[in-house]
Amino acid sequence: MKLENLSSEGRELYFYTVNDSFFSPAYYAPAYKKLGKFHQQGTFSLDRAIAYLKRYLVLPAAKDYLLNYGSMTDSVRAIFPPEERAKLAEVLALEMIGEFKIGNY
Repeated sequence: MKLENLSSEGRELYFYTVNDSFFSPAYYAPAYKKLGKFHQQGTFSLDRAIAYLKRYLVLPAAKDYLLNYGSMTDSVRAIFPPEERAKLAEVLALEMIGEFKIGNY
């Protein structure tokens, strides 16, 4: 799965998750460190990493994005469907694996 395969909303959420100056240090950095620890120990599982990212990174990012940029009538499910959030979690996990393989923990 590549970033180009995501919808425009998915790409927007990706950039928000990775680059936002308030959200990224609070959520992205700890998730990256935790998955890096499992990769170093040799107990890394892609399926578990995707599930972890979906629950503890992508969903909070979607909620925070809507809180900052959405209207009161927008819902997370409508703007960022579960399928799109799952794709985004997979993109993030594969991206992190690429970084781990070159030694960036």
